[in-house]
Amino acid sequence: MDWGLVDERLIRRGELLLSLDFLEGYDYELSLLNDGKIGRPFKITDRYIVFLAVVRFSMPYRRIEGFTRALSRLIPRLTTILMVGGVCLI
Repeated sequence: MDWGLVDERLIRRGELLLSLDFLEGYDYELSLLNDGKIGRPFKITDRYIVFLAVVRFSMPYRRIEGFTRALSRLIPRLTTILMVGGVCLI
């Protein structure tokens, strides 16, 4: 059995249609987070992290990877976050 192919099919199942209403005010929230910040600026907002956490616990692991890939294609300005063993990789 080709496990790479099986994994890729499971990942593609996570590519689904979704409402992007959670992004309303994304740029404003990001500017507030970075206002007066010293050092490296934030690239993603807290609401985006919470959104992915909610999605993460409602889907199997491979499907969440496909979901984040599809989301980053829809919204190129967002960094893809992959949940690997409960750790966010940016």
